[in-house]
Amino acid sequence: MSSNKKKLSLSSYLDFAQLLESYQGNHEENRIFALKHKSLQNQPFSMLQLWAKENRFHVTEPFKSQNYLTHLRSVTHFLALLFLVMGFIAGLGLLSYSGEAPVNVIYYLFIAMVIPLLSMVLSLFSMLTRGEVAHFFTLFFPLHWFEKLVQLFPSKSKKLWRETALPLELTKWMFIERMQRLSLLFSIGLLIALVFMVVVKDIAFGWSTTLNITPDSFHVALAWVGIVWQKFVPSAIPSLELVEISQYFRLGEKLDTQMIDNAHKLGAWWQFLAMTTLVYAIGLRLLFWLFTRYGYQKHLKKEFMLLEGVDALLYEFQTPFVSTEAPKVEKHLEIVQETNEQVSDKVRRAYNNILGWNFSEDEIALANDSKEIKGSYVSAVGGSNTFSEDEEEAKKASRTVLLYVKSWEPPTMDFVDFVEMLIESKKVDSVQVYPLGTVGRYYESDVKDIAVWKRKIQGLKSKKVWVIDA
Repeated sequence: MSSNKKKLSLSSYLDFAQLLESYQGNHEENRIFALKHKSLQNQPFSMLQLWAKENRFHVTEPFKSQNYLTHLRSVTHFLALLFLVMGFIAGLGLLSYSGEAPVNVIYYLFIAMVIPLLSMVLSLFSMLTRGEVAHFFTLFFPLHWFEKLVQLFPSKSKKLWRETALPLELTKWMFIERMQRLSLLFSIGLLIALVFMVVVKDIAFGWSTTLNITPDSFHVALAWVGIVWQKFVPSAIPSLELVEISQYFRLGEKLDTQMIDNAHKLGAWWQFLAMTTLVYAIGLRLLFWLFTRYGYQKHLKKEFMLLEGVDALLYEFQTPFVSTEAPKVEKHLEIVQETNEQVSDKVRRAYNNILGWNFSEDEIALANDSKEIKGSYVSAVGGSNTFSEDEEEAKKASRTVLLYVKSWEPPTMDFVDFVEMLIESKKVDSVQVYPLGTVGRYYESDVKDIAVWKRKIQGLKSKKVWVIDA
């Protein structure tokens, strides 16, 4: 998944499913991830995509999607070529002309218009139904039997399809979408054959049927068929005269003398046949394929969100890692009178500056989230920072500064120097030092650790600095 804005693909879906089987992170890591990407907090799908992208490395085995999609593409490409060739061959067969009898346009219209419309109706029924009913409609499509035939061959293919079993509804939408693509290629092959035969041969077209249909009725029917392009390409609608002279009856393998006399006019049918193929077999199929493509993408996204482990991930994204209440109440040392003014048991909900001594920015974000504290400016100090970098941070500080420290780490001279810079700054009104315990203990500190920090801050003899003992 190259981008959280990129459309979901089958490869991304399969990779995410495999990732969730081997790794789902923990609450702390997932909450930090969500805090780093607050812009996506109302876009769970995009957040999951980004999380999957950043945690792909946790899958040590090769992704199964690679072999599966390679096999699927090979089969699809083979079928695409096959359907294109089949369409071309079908067109050559329908338009074969020996000169003894005209090409019956009804045969061609049945393949170029009736069957495509019927297949789209069956596809629509399959989309609207589920289970065995939907499966029944797929039995009418050649692709169903081609896939069954392909699965009969190598045993490796059987194992591959079994290992990457997809939800039935998703499989159904994949099948319908592929069927539209392949049918589109068949129709393109049919149109190519028509153009090819018209160019290289002088074909005489006619129409004949056992049904009692008059030329007038047939002409009206053709006009309804061509109503889509009538205003744009009026010449592609057969005239009543053409319909009348092109009707033939096969009696004794002889043609009507009127048809023979007007043979040079019978080739005009090709424009109508070409437009019928272009509009109904190709244009309408293309629109229907785009519709099924949208349905497939929508269902793929739905199955993505239904994967096992997604609900747990979303919960951890949205839920603070620890509550503001401690799991157990610890009795802290009683504050003696001379230290009261340097200690506070209250924490504000918002600060101008929040700094973390020897904390990473991710750790500060998690602590802020856990304590429900917000800061206009947040930064990490100490640790790997140089003295000049810490000095710059001290210069940026203003008004009330909240300074997180690790309660179990004793105050160092570097820390004291940094606090003194804050004390000397005229822009800083007060500094609240907040000793935090480990994440595993819900940030609760030991009483003896708090006492160490109280003594150190008291030794600074500055009314600007306070210790938070919450």
